[in-house]
Amino acid sequence: MMRWWLLLALPAAAFGAMEIRMGSGETDLARYREYGYNAAVLGSFTQLATYSEIAPRALPPGNPLRAKVDENRRDLQERLRTAAKLGLKACLSTDEILLPTAVLEYFAGKITLDHDPKRVDLEKEEFWRIYRAKYREVLRDFPEIAYVMVRTGENYSFLSDGYSGQLIAERTSSATRSDGYFRNMQRMINETRKIVVDEFHRKLIWRTWDLGNYGFHASPEVYDRVLTGVSQRAGLIFAIKFTQTDYWRYNDFNPNIGRGGVEQIVEFQCAREYEGKGAYPDFVGPEHAEAMRKVAAARGVKGVWLWNFGGGWGGPFLKSDRWVRANIYATAKLAENQGLSPRALAQEWAVKEFGKAAAPKVAEMLMLSPECVLRFRYVAPYARRNKGWLPSRNIMRDDIIRGGKDVLTPLYDGSKDSLNEALEEKLEAVRLAQRMRRTFESAQQEIIAARGPAIYRESLNSILYMEALAKVMAHYVRGMFQYERWRQTGNKEIGSAARNELVEWRKAWDYYRNEIGKLEGVASLYRSLNSQQETDTRGAMEDLCEAALAALPAPARSSLPIRDPNLEERAGRLRFGGTRLGAPYARPARNSSFARSISACM
Repeated sequence: MMRWWLLLALPAAAFGAMEIRMGSGETDLARYREYGYNAAVLGSFTQLATYSEIAPRALPPGNPLRAKVDENRRDLQERLRTAAKLGLKACLSTDEILLPTAVLEYFAGKITLDHDPKRVDLEKEEFWRIYRAKYREVLRDFPEIAYVMVRTGENYSFLSDGYSGQLIAERTSSATRSDGYFRNMQRMINETRKIVVDEFHRKLIWRTWDLGNYGFHASPEVYDRVLTGVSQRAGLIFAIKFTQTDYWRYNDFNPNIGRGGVEQIVEFQCAREYEGKGAYPDFVGPEHAEAMRKVAAARGVKGVWLWNFGGGWGGPFLKSDRWVRANIYATAKLAENQGLSPRALAQEWAVKEFGKAAAPKVAEMLMLSPECVLRFRYVAPYARRNKGWLPSRNIMRDDIIRGGKDVLTPLYDGSKDSLNEALEEKLEAVRLAQRMRRTFESAQQEIIAARGPAIYRESLNSILYMEALAKVMAHYVRGMFQYERWRQTGNKEIGSAARNELVEWRKAWDYYRNEIGKLEGVASLYRSLNSQQETDTRGAMEDLCEAALAALPAPARSSLPIRDPNLEERAGRLRFGGTRLGAPYARPARNSSFARSISACM
């Protein structure tokens, strides 16, 4: 993998400002100009359509959804005026397939499957007549729209009352795509491009994004086959994330960038949904610098789309966006000059935020953060073998910490041959977090002198948040991995090490939940859940760890409390890997060398 410092030795001939520098996620449009953007995503395209010409009785005046559409139109007009004053080109985005439920019902079997009136039939020409009408209506009524952006790989119509949607690819994680998928995708691109570009002379941005390792976004084979049916490409731009799949580490640079003879923009996320969303320092400058350099050299790339904010579900919810702003600043500067040094950009931003005297120390702290995040959020032996989709099994996603057979089991199974490395990695994460804290604390006087005690205190608290979270994850992974090894071997020393780690996990988790949230300015806390449903606690981190503690042999004269009197009974029913949590299922085996190696890591 190329390292950021090697960029300085590369020729600068391709360095320069990207033609399109588009942003999204800001509530104040002036922020985009502050960062040098020349375009912005301003809202939803489909939620502006009234269908008044093609289906006048579906959303008549007075209808609640029609009232919402009319409100959306008024809001957009105001944003368009603001964007024009700022010199920003307007982009509107939409998922497809997406229709008001009233329109779907209005046309009933004329556009839906014969056996399912809730699903569109793309073989019926009446659907395409309505589809074209939607685009014509909105583009005619809003001549200020410069770009229309379409996503087909995910569809969250259920988030908007009154709308129904569906995917073109129904089995998005499948390793294959049907002939029907390619036929429908090609037609949708061609139909949309003909209206947006040929009729209304705007630009169409088509997001290749979908889920998994085998789709339009990640697979050159699928990408190439889609393009074989798209012969007219004038005004068409493909949008592709710089990572082969989603914004995880352990992803290759997307092989479809620069491919296929079609113009492209490349997507970057500044508030990483898999890495805390800015709850603590997580500087993406080094990673984005490496990717931007490759983007600049790729054939056909016209620009970048920077997600200033957005992506994921739930929290952490920020009280301060300080660390996200560091990422936005660096990524926006790299969009203008891909040869810039990430460390220099970190220091430039730190001068603005903390003052000139403190900037070198703050920059040093920021440069430590990517490695710290990598080590406490991923399990390296597993991730190396499973690059691409879900390299961390999403053990941490948004503001939840997960567990169970779909998360912890594959992480352990994929790491058990390199277990020492996996265990040591978690200790190194804590050491890096502590080093970050000490580095920032060493700038205390300079920061307070330049910006006051509140800025110093709030910023330090976010690093304390990070350090406490790293400790939780270290003891969680170390405890449960050693617990599972104890179950497989029956080795008493490993069982004792597992118990010690899980006791420390309990202390770390209690401290994080009870003390960190009291600190001034910190984000909302992580929760032990398997999804965003508050009741989805069974088998998540806390449930697993407490059950494991109940199952492990107690040390002599143990005073360790059992939190839940039912845990000992439940320990025989909870599963970690397909087998019951509880006593070892294998005959106890001698493994003194492993026990010694475990002790060396503690």
